Amino acid sequence: MAERRELGPNEDPVCGMTVDIEQARAKGLATVSEGVEYVFCGKGCVLEFRDDPATYLDPAFVPSM
Repeated sequence: MAERRELGPNEDPVCGMTVDIEQARAKGLATVSEGVEYVFCGKGCVLEFRDDPATYLDPAFVPSM
């Protein structure tokens, strides 16, 4: 497995926002990639991540809102 960027358990990997994990799960804003659950602030971030998780997990990626 490639090196993965360090993220907090409640950090949106696309935009970097802090997310309420339970609310994200309840709204369908959580997904699992390579056995790790990621949570998102909104549908747009989920869709971007699902299209290309490697981009957002790359150690060189810098999230921006």
